[in-house]
Amino acid sequence: MNKVLHSSSRAATEDLPTESLIEHILTRFHDVHRDQLPELIRLSERVERVHGGHPLCPSGLTGQLQDMQAELESHMAKEEQILFPMIARGIQGMAAGPVSVMRHEHDDHGQALEAILDTTDTLSIPEDACKTWQALYEGIKTFRDDLLAHIQLENNVLFTRVDGGMGGASHG
Repeated sequence: MNKVLHSSSRAATEDLPTESLIEHILTRFHDVHRDQLPELIRLSERVERVHGGHPLCPSGLTGQLQDMQAELESHMAKEEQILFPMIARGIQGMAAGPVSVMRHEHDDHGQALEAILDTTDTLSIPEDACKTWQALYEGIKTFRDDLLAHIQLENNVLFTRVDGGMGGASHG
């Protein structure tokens, strides 16, 4: 299921016990992002190679997606190896600092998404776009929706259980 959490399913996840919420985040978002990004990079490389002369070709997109993959992988590893185990063990006081860092990194991910949207002209598919280009932009749209739902769930549900919403970073 690659859809943004709708209000009913979002409410259901908000009521999950913390350990179940963490497991949901890992399987619904971390695992999914690890599948999405390599495929988006592959598609982007092909579009840039084949359509480099097209005036609307998203030149530089592959590099942006590779950077996003590296940043997101580092971020998710910190959550999986450090933060989530602290939260699951109930070490809320010690988790507040790492939560603040994660909120800041979420803001960085949002800025990276904005740069990708700029490069792709807000995912505007040219009329003469091939199926690979269309699949690339549809995949980026799904990834964007998933990442925004992921960030929202962590910032506004999981992390609020730790810091009461006082992270210093935007909570959007």
